[in-house]
Amino acid sequence: MFKQAKLGNASYPVSASNTASQVVELQRLNKSPVDKIRKYGAEEFRATLDDDPEKVEFWLENTIRVFDEISSMPIECLKCVISLLRDTTYQWWNTLVSLVPRESVTWEFCQTEFRKKYICQRFLDQKHK
Repeated sequence: MFKQAKLGNASYPVSASNTASQVVELQRLNKSPVDKIRKYGAEEFRATLDDDPEKVEFWLENTIRVFDEISSMPIECLKCVISLLRDTTYQWWNTLVSLVPRESVTWEFCQTEFRKKYICQRFLDQKHK
């Protein structure tokens, strides 16, 4: 005998004997990567004038560590890190990717450009002050 288990707007046929466990499994599989990385300690990033380059580097390294812990694929890393960017940082990213070919936008590209913008440049700016 089969029942329909609902998850969001979708229905899935499951046997009556293990309906609950299969629904829980479907929910686990459908959990967004962003929810997973937040569970492991990934935080949003908002650039401020007071940001210390070491603090920014720590944020990036912590985020990379989280991706390694959950064995994320590079495309998931890219999507997740973009979802963590806020305010002017998110605007910077959107502007940047609008200027480069889509196939160039990779996880490695993101890390390189982020470091150039928020670590190297801030270090130089602080040194001039």
